[in-house]
Amino acid sequence: MAENQIAHQFTAYAQWRKALFDSISEYQHWLTEQELIDSQIEKHIQHILEKLRDDKLNVAFVAEFSRGKSELINAIFFADYGQRMLPSSAGRTTMCPTELLYDAALPTSLRLLPIETRLLDATTSEYKRRPEEWTIFEFNIKDNETMQETFKQVSRTKRVSVEDAERYGLYDPNSADDAMNLNADGSIDIPCWRYAVINFPHPLLEQGLVIFDTPGLNAIGTEPELTLNMLPNAHAVLFILAADTGVTKSEIDVWRQFISGVRFKQKGRFAVLNKIDGLWDELKQDAEIEKEIVKQVESSASLLGLDTQHIFPVSAQKGLLARINGDEKLLTQSRLPLLEKALSEELMLSKKDIVRSNTQGEIEELINNARTILAARTLGLGDQLEELKGLRGKNEDVIAHMMSKVKTDKESFDKGLQQFQALRSIFSQQANQLLTLLGMEVLKEQVKTTRATMLSANFTKTSEMPWMCSLLKLKIV
Repeated sequence: MAENQIAHQFTAYAQWRKALFDSISEYQHWLTEQELIDSQIEKHIQHILEKLRDDKLNVAFVAEFSRGKSELINAIFFADYGQRMLPSSAGRTTMCPTELLYDAALPTSLRLLPIETRLLDATTSEYKRRPEEWTIFEFNIKDNETMQETFKQVSRTKRVSVEDAERYGLYDPNSADDAMNLNADGSIDIPCWRYAVINFPHPLLEQGLVIFDTPGLNAIGTEPELTLNMLPNAHAVLFILAADTGVTKSEIDVWRQFISGVRFKQKGRFAVLNKIDGLWDELKQDAEIEKEIVKQVESSASLLGLDTQHIFPVSAQKGLLARINGDEKLLTQSRLPLLEKALSEELMLSKKDIVRSNTQGEIEELINNARTILAARTLGLGDQLEELKGLRGKNEDVIAHMMSKVKTDKESFDKGLQQFQALRSIFSQQANQLLTLLGMEVLKEQVKTTRATMLSANFTKTSEMPWMCSLLKLKIV
């Protein structure tokens, strides 16, 4: 069976990152032994180590519903479990943005943020710091059936009135598409949850991989944090399309507004033409089928402004089936390994270069600082050596005088060093006090006051203010 390229490359990247972490730790220990470190340098090194320890690789899956996002995630990351882990079936299966990660400090669980929190003035990032607001379902990773049942929670919906759906920001009375979703009694089905976080000890997640699964293109517009934070900062975005329909107008709009363009990262953006098995036709020659797939790839590349090398026709369902059954021929036919190879080569290598470049710059600064201190010490030792050479043949009184001078100089230096450390401590206290006065909490309070003033002003258009204030607050955060 072909090796999962992403898993292999990410494991290699994690090992490289750990080796880098260990090397910096050893350098910190050497600096301590040689008395070349102070509190500021130690704090700087700890900051570098924390960044390496908390380093994440964010991969987002974006698509309209029924494009096979969850199936593709199952095929790439969870095929080793021998069955589908994330719910995947006809129709909409993921009803809320879902984040898959692993935090050893938290239990293995599914955490769900109720949809009612949309009525309050807080982002999902803020709610992540409020564990009491979440509904938690713990599960056993050795019980696949229980895990599957737990994960189905992300598919839950509930029926509410149109007025309530509009208050949640999930219904637009001027949208023809929303009107089509109304039930016969005038009610509408909405997601039960606003956001889901799956804390799962998968080997790749343990090494720092974070997977975002969006519930559909409509969620991108209704949850501004996805557009302002998660998607722009993702190291890779897989935009899943249907191989039979190609790129639709709504998909082009989302691609240009929220995924690609001058405001966003251009690297790590891929389009996936899923469900190519729908084009497999026993009445057609293989060459005809291939010609049809190539035509869809070229058409999608033109509409999205991508190179054809960044568009991958695959069959996630057949790829998952092939991995579960150990069918090498079917796996090759699904073309899933080609997507994994491209992701691993471009994504992992670019991520490694970024981490190496950032860490190298900071470590070189520390090395230059240590060299300056060592050079000063060497110069001082040279001066003392010259003085000692000059004492050859001199009487003991001169030697005693020189020793006294050295002692006096040392006492003067120690006193100056104490004064310097005291002044730096006072400076740090003053700096912390200044940051308190100019910190984020004070700024948030100013934003809150400004928002209240804007809402109470006579010229304010009330219906637009919650959206404007939400975006303002998200930019501040």
